[in-house]
Amino acid sequence: MDPIIVYPAVAAALATTSIVAPRMRRGTSVAARAGKALDQAAKVSQLIGQIQQHRGMSAAWLAGDASFAARLPEKQARVEDLLEQVNKAGLVEGCERWPCFTVSDVVGLRVSWRDLVRRLDGLTPEESFHEHCRIIALLLEWMAALVEARVETPFAGIGRSLSARNFAERLPMLTECLGQARALGSAVAAQRRCRPVARVRLRFLIGRAETLLARADAVGDVATCGEAATAVRTFVSIVREQLLGDEPVVLSATECFAAGTRAVDAVFAWLERERRALVERIESGDTGIVGRMSRLSIAPDGLPRHNRDRRSVTGRQTTNQP
Repeated sequence: MDPIIVYPAVAAALATTSIVAPRMRRGTSVAARAGKALDQAAKVSQLIGQIQQHRGMSAAWLAGDASFAARLPEKQARVEDLLEQVNKAGLVEGCERWPCFTVSDVVGLRVSWRDLVRRLDGLTPEESFHEHCRIIALLLEWMAALVEARVETPFAGIGRSLSARNFAERLPMLTECLGQARALGSAVAAQRRCRPVARVRLRFLIGRAETLLARADAVGDVATCGEAATAVRTFVSIVREQLLGDEPVVLSATECFAAGTRAVDAVFAWLERERRALVERIESGDTGIVGRMSRLSIAPDGLPRHNRDRRSVTGRQTTNQP
């Protein structure tokens, strides 16, 4: 039998988790767990944003715009820094009875990321795009699971609330739609023409972004929504009017990337506003949390016992709708 190799850092983290986990579950309130989960989700969100930017830069570079090459090392270093922070979040989350992700999950993601960076200059724009998307999709699952398991499920007063749904799903999905459009649009601009497959995909992405924006905008803070909506609609208009035609593309990759980044950054600012709103509601006991919690039978992992059978093996509830 082949020997099993265990990385020292992973072994130490798992050993720490096995010792600390029971103690944390006994001594941590459901509200405190929710607050920690929102902090961890914020770290995952930051990592998503940086990998999305790296995807867009890589797309433009691999499509022929050499100016993006000099920007990649700094972005890769930033991703490594955030991976370390998410790794620490994984250590905390691993102390839960039903963790949404663990240190070993983060180690696996880091391996995939470093392998992508190592092979990047040998990939096509399409290959790079899809490999980035796979990593981001996993992070989006972790983020949604954290909110669903630690906030929406135990707190019926907040569960499926406007801020929770925006933070857990609508706004992260909107950043990803816009991020994919930024990457594909930057590649199209670098190549000076829009291939039929890219045109179909871009049309889908901007249509989906408009739908998600409308849903989130209908329930979000007016000032924050307005700023983000303006940036998103400006980028969508640029894609629709300057990239989707049959004529040669005049817009540069740098201009496309910048417009997409303004839109994505505005949505991430909105996302952080929703996170802070959730934290404030949990800390203040708003939406009937205290009375509700006194009547529920809460398991050691912070989940109502009567809801546990609704969870899928990934830790996400199967009945939630965006």
